[in-house]
Amino acid sequence: MNLSKRLFLALAAAGALTAQTAAQAQTPEDFYKGRAVTLVVAAAPGGMADSVARGFSTILQKHIPGNPDIVIQNMPGAGGIVGGAHIMNAAEADGSVIGFLLPSVVSSPLVTGNAQFDPRRVGWLGAVDSDDYPYALYAFGSSPVQAADDLFDRTMVVGSTSFSNNNRIFPAMMKDYAGMNFEIVSGYKGSGEVYLAMERGEVDGWFEGSQTLRLPIGTLGQFIAEGRTRPILLMASARDARHPDLPIALDFIKDPDQRAVAKFIMDTSAVGRPIVVPEGVPEDRLAALRQAVTDTFADPALETYMSETVNAVARLQTAEEIEQIIAEFYATPETVLDTVRGFMVEK
Repeated sequence: MNLSKRLFLALAAAGALTAQTAAQAQTPEDFYKGRAVTLVVAAAPGGMADSVARGFSTILQKHIPGNPDIVIQNMPGAGGIVGGAHIMNAAEADGSVIGFLLPSVVSSPLVTGNAQFDPRRVGWLGAVDSDDYPYALYAFGSSPVQAADDLFDRTMVVGSTSFSNNNRIFPAMMKDYAGMNFEIVSGYKGSGEVYLAMERGEVDGWFEGSQTLRLPIGTLGQFIAEGRTRPILLMASARDARHPDLPIALDFIKDPDQRAVAKFIMDTSAVGRPIVVPEGVPEDRLAALRQAVTDTFADPALETYMSETVNAVARLQTAEEIEQIIAEFYATPETVLDTVRGFMVEK
C-alpha cells in the first residue's frame, strides 16, 4: 500500500471517529434545538384522536429539550395500522418522528394477523388514557331492563355503530357467554344517533366508556345527571373500587375458557392512545422524550385543554404499563385468540 493511500485511509478513519465522538457528545437539547419534529397522527383531521393529538403536541413542545417545532402529519387507515406501520418501517429512528396512534393497534395485529405493525417493535413513550375503561352498559329510563339480572328474563335492545366496535362486541359476547338477552341494532353513525334513538324508544341503551360516571359531560352525562339513564354493568375482569356497587362481566361468565376470551376482549379497551417512536432511537433522546411526555401530563395546561376543548380527561399510562399490557396480550394462547377473532373480526 503506497503512502498516499495509507494517508487517505488514516484521514478517513479519523474523520469517522470525530463524527462519532461529536454525535455522542450531542445532547438531546442540541439535537432538538431549531429542529422540526413530526407527529404522525394515525387518524383523519377533525376527529377526537386528531383533536387530542394537536392539543397534546402544543404542550409537549414546551417540555422537549430545545423546544422543537412539532408538525402534524395525519396518516389514517386500517384502524391506526397505517400510521403505526410508518413509524415501525419507514420513519427516521433519530427521535425526530413521534407516532400518536389508536388504542386498537396494541391488540389488533394479534387478532387480525396484520404483520405491518408490531407493538413490541417500537419505542414506547406512554399513552393518553382518557379514563374510559372499563366500558359500562347504560340503561335508559324507559328500558324494561334496569339491572344486570333483568337481562336473564327480559330483552334489552342496544344500539351499535359497527361490527368491530365494543358497543357491538360486548353485547354479543354477553349474549353468547352469559345467556343475557340482547338484541343488537347496528348502523348508527355515532353516539349522538344512539342517544336520539334512546329518547325515541328505538333502543333501550348501549355500551360506552365509564368516564362519564366520574365526569358527567356530554349528552350521556346529562342523561345520568337527570336520572334518565343509569349504569347497570361494568365490562371489567376485576372489581372497580370507584364503582363497588356495579356488577362486572366476569360475575356472569363461569366457563374458564370463556372467561379467558372475555378478559382479553375487555382488556383491549384498557389501552390509551399510544405515543411511540421508531425502534432504535438513541437512549438519551428516548429518555428525554419519555420525560417530556411525563412533564406534559403534569402540566395544568393539558387538563385545561382536555376539559375545555374535547370534554375529556387525560391520565398518563406509562411506557412500562403499556409494555406490561403488551406482554400479557402476546402471551395469550392461540386457542383463545381463535375464539376472540370470532367476536372481533368480521367475515
